[in-house]
Amino acid sequence: MNTFDDVPLPGLEYEHQSRRLDVATPRRPYSAHIMPSEETIERFWSRVVRTPRCWIWTGAISGGDGYGRITWRSNGVSRTESAHRFALLVEGELIDGAVGEHRCNEPLCVRVDSEHLIASTQSANLRYAVACGRTGIIRELVARQDRHARSRAVRDAIADGWDPHAYKAASGNTAPIDAPHLF
Repeated sequence: MNTFDDVPLPGLEYEHQSRRLDVATPRRPYSAHIMPSEETIERFWSRVVRTPRCWIWTGAISGGDGYGRITWRSNGVSRTESAHRFALLVEGELIDGAVGEHRCNEPLCVRVDSEHLIASTQSANLRYAVACGRTGIIRELVARQDRHARSRAVRDAIADGWDPHAYKAASGNTAPIDAPHLF
């Protein structure tokens, strides 16, 4: 049995309690198969800003990859999904093994459209990433943190509505606003 010893902070009473690592902590039930309710779908769309180009998610963002996240519950069971995959799910395009491919190269885009977000395979998505020059960024911790910071900045810049100049500043995009962009 492994235990961790914590160091007490000065002035605080501390009583060490060992923690068994071989005992699983109870977690709330999870299912990858529960479908969202109409209320969940409405909540999702209430957190989307429709710009002239992309429909940008302004809700929760994963700290790991910079993609949007949504969680919903049904009968005490929860499910969490990436925002772009949720958009595909709502449109009936998320099948087993599919990934969401951002053709517009905006990680927060949830617009299901052939020029924005499509259901794809992992290998096709990687080929597209190579063609766009955006491969490998998730493999380096600094780049992953930069993408997360960029996603947060974009979300915060347009959370109250579309502002092309705020978006441009937050996204680091120096190209014309209507030009295709990479992260």
